[in-house]
Amino acid sequence: MAYLDPSTEEALGHIRTLSLSLGGRGSCSPQERQAAGYVAGQMRDLGVSDVRLEPYAGAPSTYRPYALAFGLAAASTVPAWLFESPWTAAAAALANLLGLWGMLAETDFAPNWMRLVLPKAEGQNAVGIIPPQAEVRSRVVLCAHLDTHRTPVFYSSRRWHKVFQTLVAAAFVSLIVGAVAYGLLAILGWQAGLWIGALTAFVQVVFLDLCLHADSTPFSPGANDNASGVGIVLSLAERLIAEPLAHTEVWLAFTGCEEAGAHGMAAFLAAHATRLGGDAVYIILDQVGAGRITYLTSDGLIVKRKTHPRALELARQTTAALPELETQERVGIAYTDAAVATKRGLVALTVVALPPSNSAESTHWHQMSDTLDKVDPGALDEVLIFSRQLLAEIDR
Repeated sequence: MAYLDPSTEEALGHIRTLSLSLGGRGSCSPQERQAAGYVAGQMRDLGVSDVRLEPYAGAPSTYRPYALAFGLAAASTVPAWLFESPWTAAAAALANLLGLWGMLAETDFAPNWMRLVLPKAEGQNAVGIIPPQAEVRSRVVLCAHLDTHRTPVFYSSRRWHKVFQTLVAAAFVSLIVGAVAYGLLAILGWQAGLWIGALTAFVQVVFLDLCLHADSTPFSPGANDNASGVGIVLSLAERLIAEPLAHTEVWLAFTGCEEAGAHGMAAFLAAHATRLGGDAVYIILDQVGAGRITYLTSDGLIVKRKTHPRALELARQTTAALPELETQERVGIAYTDAAVATKRGLVALTVVALPPSNSAESTHWHQMSDTLDKVDPGALDEVLIFSRQLLAEIDR
């Protein structure tokens, strides 16, 4: 098959290695560490400078924090019903408030009590630098995450996606209602609070069961999510070594633990954001192997953080320079590594490839069917072209 861009074949080779040879790459798992070692070796072979593996304390589970939050809130209903005292009602209100705080903080990458209680595991990022031809006037970070997600039933179809989004909203509201109901019971003796609290506990148990189910499922092979992003960044690196940008220093950041709360990106920023400076541009390539080029206008699971105006300006300039490519803007439905940078006020842009909203096509997101044969070389072609133009816009 003839590709628009000769680097597509190299990208496919990296996707093949990651999704077939390594397979599922759970956060902080041996397979994720092998993936980091693989990309570090590839960078060294290409001649990338200052290649290193950077360890950090990450989280091995996406769902364990939420299971803890909802388990605590639901369990507090039992003593509230058994003993019916202001103290047990107050304890139940507090448990729901703790769950609410934990859920909000965890989805917004903030410190919280669940991160203090739950065990951590070691993750690692693979990092390298490609210097420009002349003096450094700007910096850009090309970022792709190495890990893959588990494959729970609620990612198995678009209908399940909608059901799950409704359940997440209901579970979130249940914590608010539970805290208010038990608070009124404790302060005013409002007996209806017991029954409302029982109803919220039922919703919380349902969500707890979904979290436990999810944590028992296998990890996706992740050809599209996100071996495709890794393959594209390595292909871009190969071209940049041969043809460096004029005045832009390019950093390569292959992060771990994205699926479990973007711990790898947080660790990268903690180590390097000051050196990179506030004007650095972070380009996150995530799920770029199927669909139309899409850049996100906001990012986050519950708290939606708007993409930095400078990042959107660059994306739109790139789109205008490439009229032959079809692109689209969209609000993110979950989160990417960019959300952590955006929260800090940094210039971060997520580039993905998604089917049109009215299409029946699937990206096989967080499914065992996310395999090499589902990756579209044409989509990789277009993302490579778009990314190179985006780098050129930054270098100007």
